[in-house]
Amino acid sequence: MQIKDVRIYIKPGAPKQRSVYSRGGIEKVPSGRSNMFTHARGFGPPSALPEGWLEACQDTTEYPSFDATLRLVTDGPLDAYTSFGSDFHQDDLVDQAQQFKINIGPLLLGADVFDREFVWQRLWFTQRFYYTGRATLDMVDRMLWDLASRHARQPIYRLLGACREKVPAYRNYSGDTIDEMVANAVKVKEDGYVGAKDHSYRGVQGNTDLARELRAALGGDFILLHDPVWSYTYDEAVKIGRVLENYNYGWIEEPLQDYDMMGYKKLCDTLDLPVLGLEWIGHLGGQPYQTSAFLALQAVDIARQRGVGITGQIKQAQLAEAFGVDVHGGDPHAILAVPNDPLFESGGQGPRPPEEELDCLGTAYVEDGYMGIAWNDRVPDEPDWDQLERDSVVVV
Repeated sequence: MQIKDVRIYIKPGAPKQRSVYSRGGIEKVPSGRSNMFTHARGFGPPSALPEGWLEACQDTTEYPSFDATLRLVTDGPLDAYTSFGSDFHQDDLVDQAQQFKINIGPLLLGADVFDREFVWQRLWFTQRFYYTGRATLDMVDRMLWDLASRHARQPIYRLLGACREKVPAYRNYSGDTIDEMVANAVKVKEDGYVGAKDHSYRGVQGNTDLARELRAALGGDFILLHDPVWSYTYDEAVKIGRVLENYNYGWIEEPLQDYDMMGYKKLCDTLDLPVLGLEWIGHLGGQPYQTSAFLALQAVDIARQRGVGITGQIKQAQLAEAFGVDVHGGDPHAILAVPNDPLFESGGQGPRPPEEELDCLGTAYVEDGYMGIAWNDRVPDEPDWDQLERDSVVVV
């Protein structure tokens, strides 16, 4: 089934507001000696904005918008397709669509939609030579896997080998004070999750106090995870790591900046607590390959799953498995297809949908503390491409 054409349909979308929000500010890590900065929302209320700034950027008016759909036309009964983006101005979407068609389109024409590895390898190099970042490869790889799922009438995780049908799930929590954080973590437990993860940037002393209160409130069996996101030096990470070991935490995540490979190695050598890293370096597009040096140096105990596309995630998971190392944070399909991604970070998935809402693509759900993918062999209807073309203001 070969790709014969690339088409992007741009049509009017639902009216949208243009209001913006504050990300909360960047402030010094409290009570530390590191002179490092962190997200203010990780240890209290957001930083104050100058009076009137936020209000001036709020607008409840609904403006016209436009949506774009990318279609890889094949010579078979199924096409690959996905949302290409949305914008308030159709001209901006037209420019993005033309850039994709002229630069990426020729790399896809003539390719068999089942030759996903060939396409992945070819588009991998667009990150360097076309400066695309990882988004293009992420998108196209998923399109081809979705087509394969519809063709086989099976969800992706089963096409990948289906190692298991469910994995334990945890949820993130937050709060402006330690009391708020403890109360919110208790709510996570009450909702049936097996664990909870903080993003607390309170420094060594503040996070020591938090760990003590959490363990007292949640008991000894509930999984606790600490994600300080770059807010420690090596010495501080050792200090808090010893504390977390004492309170039986599951891991410490991103304690140091990703570039500090030798700091990570020393930390892994020093702590019994597992050290999870490589989130940001992978977000930039270097995974699965940048994992290899950290694994070889034993500079990470758990590798953050940031492989590009489903194909890249399987590569990263299997690379780590060869070193006896777990990964964390993959797509639900990748998680269920490998043996070494043991916890699911819930992102708002609901309970299992009713049977009539399911199809062969599958729907991730969380129920009774576990993530699974519900599916049946129904193939979703193909879009009505003729109607979409009639509804479009531009077809690229």
